[in-house]
Amino acid sequence: MNRIATLLSIAFVVVGCMSPTYPSIDVPSGGTDASDRQIIDYIDKRLEEEYYWLDEVMERGGSFNRTVQWEKYLNNSLQRLTTNADDGYVNAKGQRIFYSYIRDVNGDTRTATSTTGFGLGLYYTIISLENNRLAFVINNVYEGSPAAAADLRRGDMIISVNGAEIDHNNYATLFNSIEYNTATELRLIAQRQTAANTNEASIVATLQKGSYMASPVAYHTVITVPNSQKRIGYLVYTAFDNDYDDDLLEALAMLAAEGVDSFILDLRTNGGGHVSSAVKLCSALVGVEYVGATLTELRRNPANKTSLGDTINVLEDVGVDLGLDELTVICSDYSASASELVVMGLRGLDIPVTLIGTTTEGKNCGMDVTRRTFGNTTVEYAPITFMCYNAKGFGSWGEGITPDIDLSVDNKLGVKDEYFPMPRSSWGDLSYDIGLAAAVASITGKKVSTATPTATRSDDGYMPAMRLERPFVGTLYEVPEQ
Repeated sequence: MNRIATLLSIAFVVVGCMSPTYPSIDVPSGGTDASDRQIIDYIDKRLEEEYYWLDEVMERGGSFNRTVQWEKYLNNSLQRLTTNADDGYVNAKGQRIFYSYIRDVNGDTRTATSTTGFGLGLYYTIISLENNRLAFVINNVYEGSPAAAADLRRGDMIISVNGAEIDHNNYATLFNSIEYNTATELRLIAQRQTAANTNEASIVATLQKGSYMASPVAYHTVITVPNSQKRIGYLVYTAFDNDYDDDLLEALAMLAAEGVDSFILDLRTNGGGHVSSAVKLCSALVGVEYVGATLTELRRNPANKTSLGDTINVLEDVGVDLGLDELTVICSDYSASASELVVMGLRGLDIPVTLIGTTTEGKNCGMDVTRRTFGNTTVEYAPITFMCYNAKGFGSWGEGITPDIDLSVDNKLGVKDEYFPMPRSSWGDLSYDIGLAAAVASITGKKVSTATPTATRSDDGYMPAMRLERPFVGTLYEVPEQ
């Protein structure tokens, strides 16, 4: 398992109340009273009937501690198993983090049509500044959100929250107040990394919670490079969320109408989600020529006691046909599950996929997600129930998928960023985004110029000059685990 940092970006799922519905590779990562006991019984039932490693559950289930509260029971029980190494990873602190989860969803503010909050998604590590100060970097700003209205942008570095500078004592609370919308109001001071003088580029914003569409289709455009005939479609997709499949297909249709002949799919912060969305995405990318071809097979334990057997997912006619015969993907160790399924699924159809970034997380398994209510508590439960394979029967990417061009080390393009994929600027900014610049250079056969900001090299051999300064960057800290 490649992953060592905690992934906080979680795609939510609305599912049925009693039984498994549809597979999701991931989704936004017993006590004494009657409800506790009922929930623990529910946990046990699905572990014994559906968990991919249910054979060992049946052997060791008698040793599970059923006196703990239900919130701790699943994790404690899975810790006792030895065959379930693919269920999770070990973080930088040496702690075992499981993909399987159960959580209280009574406080969810998301519906299928809108989300209530501030509209900010943070990067997954915390940056150390001078004088013991810390900073949060904005990874994404949702269109139509309070954050977007305040002109906050991807790459801005938050240095103060509600009048408090961020330090080692308060960073966990302040991080959660933004990422999980636990605050009622946010007063932020941020600095823009792309400004020539960051001291003069402070952004002061006061945010009130509001409703917005949390679409994972963060950005899309057509990129043209001077002295190149390529028309490159570029799509940033942050989660495989089937509530927004229409947004995804609309963006892909717009790019297809522009007549793009190459394509960059940016999955660098996409932790996965619904298999059905991955199928629609791949169907649109390769087009009707591949309708009916197997993208992935989801294999469950042969002793699975539900009506769900192995699932074969085939490509469909989704009304969009980009007709690509190759694909470039920007990835990182936050690219997981459905993101990896897209890469390996297309490779299983002999479609070349070039990876640029860093090694992916390595999540080659998934879960069937259910919700049930016990008394006053509604829980969402997602034990790992299947492993993923492509059309060639290959499923061994549990250690991550190695990129063709690793941007964290010296590479053939001659550019690197040891902090990749830390956001530098807004999506689509070739001057500051090494991942995007490297992907375009790979497609066009050009080199990436790292000349001074005043240079404008754009001859046949070079991309337009990009800036690689890294203001304020020091030690990177893990975000607080939620």
